[in-house]
Amino acid sequence: MPLPRPPTRLPSRLPGALALWLLLLVTGGLLVATPAEAAGSSARKSASKPGKSKKKKAKAKKRPSRPSPPQILPVSREADVPLGLTTSGELEEEEGEGDEEDTEGDITPEAELEAIERELLANPVDPEPMMVVELPLVISDPRPIDNKPQWILHTVIPGERATDIAKRYSVELRRVTLWNRLKGDSLQGRKTLRLHVVNPPLPRERIEHVAKRGETWETLAKQYNVEVEQLKRWNRGRLGKVLGAKEKVVFWREQPPPSALAGVGLAARLAQIRVRAGGISIGRASRGRLVRGVELPERPDLYTRRKPEESWGSSHTIMQLMAAVTRFRHETGFNRAVVIGGISRARGGRFRPHKSHQSGRDVDIRMPLTAAGEGKKHTSVGDIDWRATWQLIHAFLVGGQVEYVFLEHSLQKRLYKAAREAGATKEQLAQWLQWPNQPRTNKGVIRHVKGHVVHFHVRIRCAENENHCVMAR
Repeated sequence: MPLPRPPTRLPSRLPGALALWLLLLVTGGLLVATPAEAAGSSARKSASKPGKSKKKKAKAKKRPSRPSPPQILPVSREADVPLGLTTSGELEEEEGEGDEEDTEGDITPEAELEAIERELLANPVDPEPMMVVELPLVISDPRPIDNKPQWILHTVIPGERATDIAKRYSVELRRVTLWNRLKGDSLQGRKTLRLHVVNPPLPRERIEHVAKRGETWETLAKQYNVEVEQLKRWNRGRLGKVLGAKEKVVFWREQPPPSALAGVGLAARLAQIRVRAGGISIGRASRGRLVRGVELPERPDLYTRRKPEESWGSSHTIMQLMAAVTRFRHETGFNRAVVIGGISRARGGRFRPHKSHQSGRDVDIRMPLTAAGEGKKHTSVGDIDWRATWQLIHAFLVGGQVEYVFLEHSLQKRLYKAAREAGATKEQLAQWLQWPNQPRTNKGVIRHVKGHVVHFHVRIRCAENENHCVMAR
């Protein structure tokens, strides 16, 4: 008979193992609780010192794990005088001041601009240059030639006689004397005369020359292609027989009239302009890019580039710029400097001090100066050749590809007067100029933007093949 099993007895070491396990459990709980208490204590300390906490948070924000692209903000400029004009009334030579920033409507995000740029660069372009043959052959001189008599006001110059005026305007002397109640050929004391004439010639250009040491009446007459006696007659009573250094010699010169055959020569000149294809503007002028930008070529016969590194634009813009200056030079015979300021950088985008000029469609052009203003360190509004300025702007307008021209409202009045003297009608100027409407009036192509005093700003329209280019209107 089997013996019954004795009851199971726990090993003698088991109670000790249980005690050790309980000890480790308690110790682990204490270790977990210690960091939590430390964190709570740290939180209480930071709550008691909010300044330090904010500084730490600010530092944390300043050091992100991945750098983000810089945010481009518009520049706010406040001044007591128009930008570009000093307190003494002298014009500064800095271009680009006061460019407007077009913020109306949707703005194309940077990521989308980059995607469009990559897509366009992936497509091949024709390496052959394109010729400017599709530009309209328009003579920029706006004078009406309708053979209808019109009343004009002639400004009398020193030494001028009634006989000279009758000959200049192809009218009878008796009519000149009758219209102005003259008793003889002398015009002493008269500053202006009223004349009723057909297709009057362009007003004469007044030139002021500052004599240098050693210059004589004969050398000046030869330099400016005028008669010596005529030059002396213009300055009689002001200057003596011998010219002294720094004396101002004044004379007048006839402006060459537009030739009936001017279009033939102009067509030949335009056909010589070649611009590389493929320069595309994308986005807005104030938030855009330039793809395969075209550099404005060196053409000292047409213009001077002020900053070559900022002389890049779309193919369409460079084409319109060169064509307009070619028209201006050919039709007016203007032989002084035409200075081109900022256009865009090679890939477009923002560059100071400009707010626009980002997509290769904006061009800054210094207003042409008179002969007396050329070479001056500081020029005033009076040194601007307003007739030449109007003719240059008009050469852009007749091309039909100008979106805007920016010029301060106070100066548009001078431009209006020069345009009327050149023969532009009131109906034409109502379409082109904002003046005499208020600066904020949505009228005209030539608009007020503060800061455009010594230069004007031309914005060219998007070309037909620029599908991603955005205009304000």
